[in-house]
Amino acid sequence: MDKLINIAKVLMAFALILFFGLVGTMLRILSFGLLTNFNRTFWIPLFSKISLRAMGIRLEDRTNFSSMDTPHFITFNHNSYLDGFVLMSLGLRNMRILMSEKMLIFLPVWLVSFSIGLLYIPMKQHPKRRMRYFLKVEELVLRDKMHIMGSSEGVHQYADRIAPFNRGVYHMAVKCQMPIIPMFIYTPIESNPYANFRPFKRGTVIIENMETVQTSHWKIENLDQHVADVRAKYVERFNEYYHLNTE
Repeated sequence: MDKLINIAKVLMAFALILFFGLVGTMLRILSFGLLTNFNRTFWIPLFSKISLRAMGIRLEDRTNFSSMDTPHFITFNHNSYLDGFVLMSLGLRNMRILMSEKMLIFLPVWLVSFSIGLLYIPMKQHPKRRMRYFLKVEELVLRDKMHIMGSSEGVHQYADRIAPFNRGVYHMAVKCQMPIIPMFIYTPIESNPYANFRPFKRGTVIIENMETVQTSHWKIENLDQHVADVRAKYVERFNEYYHLNTE
């Protein structure tokens, strides 16, 4: 019975995605893109908060983005299906979110993504197309002064640890001289629906900033070490919240 209730919660969330995605897509198309920032800052954050509430999740937002006067790269740990709702609830203006093109198969998700101008990353098995993609994103950042938000972990199983980090987003941050704002999302294990719709309880998800990382002194030849240093911060914070000793 509990599993059926949780499936019903998820189906309700997908129904909300479909409705808000359709309206948001229409707003963007009919306004010739002028209402894209309205979708980012009001319409889709409203949908995200309603969806979380419908699933019994309260969001505690401890983030602060008041100092982002230049383009920043905002990254986060990705350990739950709920992360997308959490991130879109922030309502950040002039922000492009990166998502794996693996999600293109879900029409409701595509509608929401289109309404806010989300960018789809090619999978790793297409390295040439992936490289061209990041070059285009770098051009976008420099031309339009946009902030970029993306997971450092990329596509992975929602495991109880921090997955290996990808280099691509960090290469972009260095090339565009973007400071990095690492965000940490804490989802209580009992409130995380990542295991085949297992019963999950009401709970509070916390999202917070860690210390901003300046990339002005970073060199491409030392990128692997810099990425490892950022990942170490995530592992430390993860172990603090979950009382574990992962690496």
